[in-house]
Amino acid sequence: MTEQLTEVHLRAAIEASPSGVLLVGPDGRIVLVNREVERLFGYTRAELLGEPVERLVPERFRARHPEQRAGFFADPRARAMGAGRDLHGLRKDGKEVPVEIGLTPVPMSTGTYVVSSIVDVSERRRAEQRFRDAVESSPNGMVMMDRAGRIVLVNREIERMFGYERAALLGRAIEVLVPERFREAHPSFRATYFEHPSKRSMGVGRDLFGLRADGAEFPVEIGLNPVETDDGIFVLGSVVDISARKVAERERRNLEEQLRQAQKLEAIGTLAGGIAHDFNNVLAAIVGFGELVLGALEDDHPARGDIEHLLRSAERGRQLAARILAVGRRHEPQRTAIALGAVLGEAAELLRATLPASIEIRVVADSAAPTILADVTSVHQILINLATNAAHAMPDGGVLTLVAESFYVRDTFARLHPELREGLHARLVVHDTGHGMPEAVRARAFEPFFTTKPAGEGTGLGLAMVHAIVRDHDGLVELESAPGAGATVRCWFPAIDANAQAADVTEVEVPHGAGERVLYVDDEPTLSEIGRRRLTSLGYRVTAVTDGTLALELVRAEGESFDLVVTDYFMPKLTGLQLAREVVRARPRLPIVLMTGFAGELSREALAAAGIRCTLAKPTTLREFARTVSEALGTTAG
Repeated sequence: MTEQLTEVHLRAAIEASPSGVLLVGPDGRIVLVNREVERLFGYTRAELLGEPVERLVPERFRARHPEQRAGFFADPRARAMGAGRDLHGLRKDGKEVPVEIGLTPVPMSTGTYVVSSIVDVSERRRAEQRFRDAVESSPNGMVMMDRAGRIVLVNREIERMFGYERAALLGRAIEVLVPERFREAHPSFRATYFEHPSKRSMGVGRDLFGLRADGAEFPVEIGLNPVETDDGIFVLGSVVDISARKVAERERRNLEEQLRQAQKLEAIGTLAGGIAHDFNNVLAAIVGFGELVLGALEDDHPARGDIEHLLRSAERGRQLAARILAVGRRHEPQRTAIALGAVLGEAAELLRATLPASIEIRVVADSAAPTILADVTSVHQILINLATNAAHAMPDGGVLTLVAESFYVRDTFARLHPELREGLHARLVVHDTGHGMPEAVRARAFEPFFTTKPAGEGTGLGLAMVHAIVRDHDGLVELESAPGAGATVRCWFPAIDANAQAADVTEVEVPHGAGERVLYVDDEPTLSEIGRRRLTSLGYRVTAVTDGTLALELVRAEGESFDLVVTDYFMPKLTGLQLAREVVRARPRLPIVLMTGFAGELSREALAAAGIRCTLAKPTTLREFARTVSEALGTTAG
C-alpha cells in the first residue's frame, strides 16, 4: 500500500511539474511524459509513448543523437540544466524550439533509465536577442564584462571607437581598452566596484580615457550598470567618445578669453582716448608756441637749440599719445603694399645698432612671403616693441630670431581663430631664448599697462600696442611662452595682390594763403591764440573765438565773408561736429576742417555728412596745419 501510494505521489509530482518531464528507457524509447511535454512538443502522450526519443530531436541533429545517447548511458551522470551546448527540440508541426535539458540517471532492475527535465527557453532567447539588438543598435559603445574583467559582449560602436574587431576583444581583459598609464590600478578599481555594484551615471567621477588599437588615447565618458544573471553579476558599460566635445570646449574657452580680452581693450581704449585728448591739447600748446618762438629767433640765436630740443621732446610725446590711441583703435594707419621680409631686414639693421652685443639676431625672411597692406611705421613699431621685450628677457644674452614667412589659413584654423579668414597670410614670428614667463603672466601679457618690470623700466604698453596694431590690420597675434623656454610671438597679416603699389609721397613747400578769411574755433584760449597767430603768419585773415555758439552766430550773421571754418571737436555747449552740421545748413558750400586729439569712432561717412572736408590730429606742426588748410580751401598745388 505504501509503495502504491508513493508511485501515485511521484506520478502526480511529475504531472504537475512546470518543466517538461520525459522518462527514457535503456533502449532510448519514451516510457513516460507529462502534460508539459505534450504542450511543448504538440503531441499527445499516446503519440510519444514507446517512440524513440530522437522523434523530438531536429533532423539536423538526429543522426548523431543515438551515439551521444549511448555515450551517456555508458557513463551515466547527472547533468544540470543549461550545461553544455545550445539545444533544440522538434515540435509536431515541424518547428524547432530552443530548450534547456537536465538529465538524471535512474537505476532500475530492468536497467538504467533517464529522467529528462525540459524547459522551453524561447522567451528567454527572445529577451536575450532583444537585449543584444538594443546593445548593437545603441549609438553609444556598449561593452559587458564578468567579475574577472573578461569582455563577454561588445557592439559595433565599440569596434568602430576602439578600432578592434569584436572577435579580438571577446574573452580578453577589459584593461586592453585602458591606457597604459592607468592600467596597473584599474583591476583594483574594478574589484572595488564588483564588491558594491551600483549604477553609475555617465560623466560622474574623474576624467577617463580609452586606448585605441593603434595606441592613440582619446577622452571618454563611461556609465556603468550591474546586470544580475544566473551566472552571476556582469557589468554593462556605456562608452561615449567625447573628443569632439573637448575640442568644442577648448574653442569656447578660447573665444571667451578673446571676448574678455577685447572687452578689456575696449574699456582701456575709452580711457586712453580721454587721456590722449587732454594730453594732445597740452602738446598742441607746446608745439604751437615753440614754433612761434623758433620762427621769431635769428638763425644764430643761442636759444634755438633749446627750442628745437623742446619740439623734439614734444614730438616724442605726440608719438606716445598715438600709441595710447592705438590701444583703443583710435587711429587710422596709412597703409601701403609692403613686403614683410623687406621691412624685417630694415628693422633688423636698426636693432643690431640698438640692442646689446650679447644678443645674436637671426633673420629668416622667406622670399615667398606674400605682400600685405600695412602701415610701415606700425610694422616697425611691432618689431621694435617685441625685440625690446625679448632683450629684457635675455639680460645675459641670447638669440633673437625674426621670421617672415608664408602661411595659408585653412578652414579648421580659421574656426579656432575667428579674427582670420581662410586664405593666404604673411606671418611674422619673433622668438627669444629668454627666461620665458609663467601662464599667469602670459595670460595678461597683452593687457595695457600690465608689466612685470620694476617701476620706471616699462610702461606696460609694448605688447598692448602690438595687439592693437595687428588687430587694426585685420590680423591675429598669439604669444607662446613657458618658464625656461623663451617666448614666441606670432603675428598673421592677410595677403594682398603682389602688384599693389604704394602711394608716392612728394615733399612740398609749406603753402601760404592769399588773404582768405578763416574762422578759427577752439574752447582752449591758449590754442585759439596759437591758431590765430599761425594762420596770420601763413597769410590768412583770422577771426578766432573760444565758443562754438558764438562761432555759429558769426557764420549766420556775416554770411559770405568767411572762406573756411577750422574747429576743435571737443567743446562745451556745441561740439565741433554739431557746429559743422549747423554751419552746413547756413552755408552749404563753406569748407570745414575738424581738429581733434581723439576722434573716437567717427566714420568717414559721418564726417562727410557734416560737411567736413579734412581732419587734423592734435598736436600738429605748422607744415601739417598749413597743408590741411590749403587742401580744404582747394588751393594746394596738384
